[in-house]
Amino acid sequence: MKGSEFAKGHALMFIATVFFSFNFIMLKYMMPHWMNGFDATFFRIVGAMVLFWISSFFIKNTPIDKSDHWTLFFSGLFGLFPFMVFFNLALQYSSVIDVSIIMTTPPVLVVIITALVDKEKVSFQNGLGLFLSIGGAVFLILIGKSHAASGRDMIGNIYAAISSIAYAYYLFSLRKCSSKYHPVSLLRWVFLAASIGAIPLGIVFLGKAHIMHHPSTDAILILLCIILFPSFLSFLLIPQSIKRIGQQLVSMYQNLIPVLATILAILFKMDKLYWDQPVAIVVILIGVYISSVAVKRAKDAQRLAQGK
Repeated sequence: MKGSEFAKGHALMFIATVFFSFNFIMLKYMMPHWMNGFDATFFRIVGAMVLFWISSFFIKNTPIDKSDHWTLFFSGLFGLFPFMVFFNLALQYSSVIDVSIIMTTPPVLVVIITALVDKEKVSFQNGLGLFLSIGGAVFLILIGKSHAASGRDMIGNIYAAISSIAYAYYLFSLRKCSSKYHPVSLLRWVFLAASIGAIPLGIVFLGKAHIMHHPSTDAILILLCIILFPSFLSFLLIPQSIKRIGQQLVSMYQNLIPVLATILAILFKMDKLYWDQPVAIVVILIGVYISSVAVKRAKDAQRLAQGK
């Protein structure tokens, strides 16, 4: 691969990471005053779905194989949809820093799902990484209960953990399809499936949202940014980055999100740092690193055994 393409892959993933980091701040500003987590889910999924379908008219779409139809359906309805719902609810009830730290765990959770589904043995090194990552998240969830008065809610952190599991399933379920189809061709169907869950939420909750009855220019502009940048463009950029730098390097960028989100939260005076948060993120990232090394060694050994 040419160096320019490799650099482009890193640049695209960094832009996506910045969008994801600002997403924490924008959603936290909007909730719970302008909308709740269910309203945010409706706007993000349905808004992005409309953008993906509009975009699909301007590209040469890749036909989806019949064997992949159910994969895309389950990825959207049981992966993307619960990921969005519980992520938005987590931000509604907990702090930006806590949620961003817990959301570093999906790469490790993907390893667990892969081991369960493909019946792969988990090495000692991989098991240690999993233990540290999950332990760091559990530690943060339990400690958050004692800081509930400052906006760090245990329930919100539990929502973040559920969101991480759903996102890990989403990544796992699309691992093969991502390399087969154009991102727009793929994601328009995934977001359409997720809309099956999001539209009923809009019907039930949207009529009570403050932004629907007393809209302001600032709130509407921020909502449009949430739909356009982290909900549409970031999901569009990730497959392009995977093609250029690979899944492993792409997943490592997720570790940058809590750093950027923490800096932004403190700059915008939405949050403050507690002693347990740096401890948790260090433990989680050490676990992610150990698991990443173990996975890489296993893949290298497999390639060597196949003579590649």
